[in-house]
Amino acid sequence: MAALDVALYAALESDGMSRVLWEYLASAVPVVATRVGVVPEVLEDDVTALLVPAGEAGPLATAIERLLRDAPLRQRLGAAGADLVRKRFSGARLAERLTALYLSLAVSSARPAR
Repeated sequence: MAALDVALYAALESDGMSRVLWEYLASAVPVVATRVGVVPEVLEDDVTALLVPAGEAGPLATAIERLLRDAPLRQRLGAAGADLVRKRFSGARLAERLTALYLSLAVSSARPAR
């Protein structure tokens, strides 16, 4: 992935959020993605990726061309995507959140019933 200038996630319909998309982001590869499923809930257009409508070749091609012609934009989006994964979705972060959830469930189930 380190050799990629741009990564493309051109899903036509929701499939959750593919693992490869997370790998692109974590590898600091700038992404062009279609607005399907949870993608627009997780990624912000022109901040962490370029988002385009699904099934529309024109906007997809325009976004790819834009990234290929703009090295600072590629750098900014790549860094922002990697930062998003590290801060919100890393294994360590998810483990912290699961631990907190399990502890809260254990405490609430240990309370005497009224």
